[in-house]
Amino acid sequence: MRIGRVQLGPGAIILVVLLMLGLVYTGLKQLGVLDKLNPTTSEKSSAVVPDKREKLEEISTASLPPSAVKAPVRTSDNPEVTIGLWTWQTESGIIDAVGGPGKSGDHPDSCLSQAGITNTRLVVQNDTSEQIKALAAGQMQLVTTTGDQAAVDIAGANKLLRGNKAKVVWSSGYSFGEDCLIGPESWKRDPQLSRGSVVVTAVPYCDWNVTVNWAADNQIPVNPDEQVYDPEAINFVNATDHIEAAQKYVQNAKVSLRNRATGKSEEHAIDAVATWTPGDVMAVKDRATVNYKGKTEKVQKIVSTKEYSYMMPHILFGNEDWLNQHRDYVKTVLRCVARSNERIKTDEAYMRDRVSALNALTFNMEGKGPAFWNKYFNGVVEDGVPLGGSRVNNIAEVRHLFGLANNQPVGRSIFGITYTDHGKRLQKLLPERLPTIVPVEQVVDLSFIKEITDEQSAAPVYQAKFEGPQSGGTVVKANYQISFDSGSAKLKPSEVQTLQEIRSLLIRASDTKVSLEGHTDNVGDAGTNLRLSQERAKSVWQWLKGSDPSGININEKRLEGIEGYGPYRPLPNNQNRDDKEKAANRRVVIVLK
Repeated sequence: MRIGRVQLGPGAIILVVLLMLGLVYTGLKQLGVLDKLNPTTSEKSSAVVPDKREKLEEISTASLPPSAVKAPVRTSDNPEVTIGLWTWQTESGIIDAVGGPGKSGDHPDSCLSQAGITNTRLVVQNDTSEQIKALAAGQMQLVTTTGDQAAVDIAGANKLLRGNKAKVVWSSGYSFGEDCLIGPESWKRDPQLSRGSVVVTAVPYCDWNVTVNWAADNQIPVNPDEQVYDPEAINFVNATDHIEAAQKYVQNAKVSLRNRATGKSEEHAIDAVATWTPGDVMAVKDRATVNYKGKTEKVQKIVSTKEYSYMMPHILFGNEDWLNQHRDYVKTVLRCVARSNERIKTDEAYMRDRVSALNALTFNMEGKGPAFWNKYFNGVVEDGVPLGGSRVNNIAEVRHLFGLANNQPVGRSIFGITYTDHGKRLQKLLPERLPTIVPVEQVVDLSFIKEITDEQSAAPVYQAKFEGPQSGGTVVKANYQISFDSGSAKLKPSEVQTLQEIRSLLIRASDTKVSLEGHTDNVGDAGTNLRLSQERAKSVWQWLKGSDPSGININEKRLEGIEGYGPYRPLPNNQNRDDKEKAANRRVVIVLK
């Protein structure tokens, strides 16, 4: 064979043919054509061993270890009370304090019963709007929500109560990994790849918040219109709750959406799900891979309340009229829950042998017994995907959440951040769901916590240790423009609002390592700018560290590094051509991993 002036021998011809076939194969593979042609490479589930079904009818509270929680002084305030719960293990301390299903008086060893409270019972209702209706009707006295969802739920309660009467009095714990976004693992490497995806979740509740939170922090648009497809944004399909979201994700029935760009209706697959336990377990085990934009990928937990470890506290609230009528009752309940949670935090066997069984009976989900709830309370990694994860609050953590430990205004507290940040995001995306936000100072009544100052805890407030390997991948990479005077690294008062935004991000996502990158425009000496950009990034870090007097959420252990790049890494498509482009390049980049 001759190509031009070159005569090829048989060996060279074979080599050329193999090279050409290789190029064709690679091209077809990248385009996803092979996946479509070969059904064995399309979405498939890994071989997994199904969880053993546990029979709830075989569990008897009489056979469980008794409560090991010392009851507080007895109270004579013993009203008929119903507390609304979710299927959520952050409430383990409440369940243990009551003693399980039925009235607290049915469990003579329970902390509440020992403290003279015998008429309190628990009802699981995952739809907080139904809990709120029951609160307004006097059928429930204390109801559940999350810190990030509290703005919309409290607004709904106040509407029915005809005034700003809904008051937050307590938090029993945090979601710690179980509330999550599960999707193609490539999103873990580059969050921007999620643009144009379709996510099923319960809009606008806590798992939706996880996705919106992550998207906003990465400056990715989200499309709140569930009838429209936006190729540049994350799109949503609604579900009634976290279980239905997981079921819709597994079924992967195509959804019809109108393309915003073309105006035409299109069929779209469901690419991801935002849910919580046991929805995360169902999703990963029953649909372990997705075909995303023509390529088959393993699914992965993209982001969760493990990284955003202070984003989603459990919240308990009630009608202030009733709360003030039963102050002794409320304080006694809070003491019992704090003590139960302290026991759970410090005694692994107590959770395993007693509380997980009480949770199973209270949640009453077929086939999910003590072993299931104990495993996913602590969180596990299965087939490379972390699943589950909750933690509970002792009294020290409750004080830390509401800013009482360091005498911070509630507006700057962790609760204030979660309440206000997510309320504002919801109001921007779905203004009809939250026309106004009640100021956080008006939705809390911390007098009950303040009046039990003698209540103490031995276990310290939770703090990320970063001892093991991080989950890998970038959680957030975001640009923040901070203006400095020429040649100066001193922060100006005009920049405090931007710094507060970064502070809120770092506190919500307390289980992430932090890197800061300083950048400048191209004006002046490049070497000087290089030094100046690093000094400016250091100034930002020092301000952030000083903004957390507890040292629990923002501290040196989180710092991965501070770099200064001067003018050498301008924004994409930015060439410092005018004042606007130069200003955009004077920035600090925050990277959380």
